[in-house]
Amino acid sequence: MTYICINIKYTLFSTSIEGTNQIGAGIKNFIITHHHNLVAAIALIAFSVVVLCSFDSGQAMVQNPLDLKAEAVPDSLLEKMSNTNNYTLSGSILPNEGFTNSLIAIEGINIGHAIELSNALRFHVDFRFLKAGEKFKVVYDSTKTKIVEFEFMPDVVTTHKLTKDSSGTYSYKEISLPVETKFRFITGKIETTLNQALLDNDIPRSTSQVVNGILECVVNFRSDARVGDQFTVYMEEYYYYSKKLSGGKIHYVSYEGKRSGFHEAFRFDDVDPLSAYNAHYTKDGKALIHSALRLPIDKIHVTSPFGGRRHPVTGKRSFHSGVDYRGHIGDPVYAVAKGKIVYSGYDKLNGNKVVVKHTDGTKTYYLHLSKRLVKKGNSVVARQQIAKLGRTGRVTGPHLHFGIKSSKGKWVNPLLKRMIATPKLKAEKYARFLTQVEETSLKVNEYREKNKIFTLSNL
Repeated sequence: MTYICINIKYTLFSTSIEGTNQIGAGIKNFIITHHHNLVAAIALIAFSVVVLCSFDSGQAMVQNPLDLKAEAVPDSLLEKMSNTNNYTLSGSILPNEGFTNSLIAIEGINIGHAIELSNALRFHVDFRFLKAGEKFKVVYDSTKTKIVEFEFMPDVVTTHKLTKDSSGTYSYKEISLPVETKFRFITGKIETTLNQALLDNDIPRSTSQVVNGILECVVNFRSDARVGDQFTVYMEEYYYYSKKLSGGKIHYVSYEGKRSGFHEAFRFDDVDPLSAYNAHYTKDGKALIHSALRLPIDKIHVTSPFGGRRHPVTGKRSFHSGVDYRGHIGDPVYAVAKGKIVYSGYDKLNGNKVVVKHTDGTKTYYLHLSKRLVKKGNSVVARQQIAKLGRTGRVTGPHLHFGIKSSKGKWVNPLLKRMIATPKLKAEKYARFLTQVEETSLKVNEYREKNKIFTLSNL
């Protein structure tokens, strides 16, 4: 191929000296002389393109670029905004469809605009918590072809707003209306199941699942739970004009039974609300979780969950084999469990990549790294830093793609694995945790004394 390119360059240069009327003849003579080499070169180029476009190391295949034609949205779909020349198009998150597909499902929103909005919002909104029915609004300009604003309203008090400037860059702003915070104690006895007892006390299903998850780590409900066992929950809830909003925060949970004994758990709130250490622990700082896996980063914000999705670069439907965590270039990336490095290298799509094989045959994948700190063959332990977060390979921004493959070679959803930052709080974090435990315990004891609630441990 190099030979052919040099000869073409030389032929064109030579004929141009003799005059432009000689160019065609020069090219013709070259093709007649070297046509066999030309055919081979063209075939080789075509084959290379096919191979490069299909190679993906477990990620989605490269597809054709997005069609971003500025087609006007039909008038019948748009609503004219008062006092402006802009128009709006509204919709909501669909069940099991995610953010991008929910946008595409709205007639008038093309795939290019949907990918554009998803990529602009994903680094500000944690896509783990999307729920069916949450509202969004797309604002088009007077031509009805360009987006100027976007609003996503997960609840009545929160709006995530994107505004596009003249250069096509989106700026982000979160608008939060003031809410009233109320604290509530719930106590009860088990008559059927703990879950039913929580629901009977007006605890939302999502919150009751958190309580169940905490207590499952200290109580064997199959063998030790009995009718008549009692529980206490101390939680924080939010109201807007006397209307209770979804969600809440569990600060304390206790469970007691003659067979199970007395157990209690306290929430630790780290300085950063996204901290991976924000979780529930026993009084001595032990994390309440069964799994041996640790989280691969220090802050938790999911920009793309596991499973089917619209690829943020190609816009095509593809299978996402892991979870994308937002971060900054250079943030530490940790091994989630003890194991051996079986791959440490670079490829075009995944960028810098590290693979760890664990003792049970499971493999964990860490992609798009800015720097690899381990080599193939190295042994690592849980929570050992193995790399730095980056944006290498095919990405739209800095993040860590974290994947888990079972010993049978099947991709597993990391969000279904219960993982923690540490098995036990230590040093400065543990000191702050003890302060929070003391504050919570005072409130719990005041409540028990006021309501004459006694436990076997204080009788």
